[in-house]
Amino acid sequence: MSTDYTYLALFINYAILLFMLGSGIWVAWDTYRSGRPVSEVLAWGLFALVFVGLGLIVYLFWRKKMPPTG
Repeated sequence: MSTDYTYLALFINYAILLFMLGSGIWVAWDTYRSGRPVSEVLAWGLFALVFVGLGLIVYLFWRKKMPPTG
């Protein structure tokens, strides 16, 4: 009896992709909401998108240390 893991692999790949997109969008939105310049919003969003878990953790750590703007 042979088991085909194609659907499981597709599900896991899509779940990782959705997590990547979600963390990047959330970090960019949160940075924008805090009044940061657009360049910083894009930089943080792309950083969180590319470095999947690490980007989100680093942003959450540095968010508290960033001085408020506006």
